[in-house]
Amino acid sequence: VRRLNLATLRWVTMPSFLLAREDHACCTVRGALVVLGGDTLGGEFTSSVEMLSKGEGAFTALPPLSCGGILDAAAVTVDESGSVAGQVLLLEGRKDDDQGGTSTVHLVDLATGVCTPWPNLLCAREGFAAARLPQGCVVCAGGLDN
Repeated sequence: VRRLNLATLRWVTMPSFLLAREDHACCTVRGALVVLGGDTLGGEFTSSVEMLSKGEGAFTALPPLSCGGILDAAAVTVDESGSVAGQVLLLEGRKDDDQGGTSTVHLVDLATGVCTPWPNLLCAREGFAAARLPQGCVVCAGGLDN
C-alpha cells in the first residue's frame, strides 16, 4: 500500500493489508482508509473489510460484508451519522456466483458488515469508478457493461 504526499510529491509506504488482495474497493471514512472485498490472489472473491485508522500502524479487520464477496466494485462514503464506524455505499462489480458485472448497490454499515439494498445502477457494470459530488449525488464512469 502506498500513499502520495501531495506537499512533497513523494510516495510513502504504508502498512500492508491483513489479507493480500487485488481488484478491491476502497474509500476514506472519518479519516481512515477502508478496503472492501477483492480477489485473494488465489482466485477467490472475499467479503473481508479492513480499516487503517489515522495514526495507526496496521490495518484492523472489520466485520465481513453480509452481501458476500465482491470484485471490481466501487465504494463511496455517505452520511456517516447512522453508524458507530461509518457507512459506505458499495456499488458492486462482480459477485462470486456471477461471471459478469452486476447493477447491485448496498449501503454497508462498517460496524456490523450489514449490507442494506439500495436502488440498482441503471445497467450492470464492473471495473468502474465512482465519486460523490458536492451536491450529494454519486457519479459512475467507465468500466465494462454486460
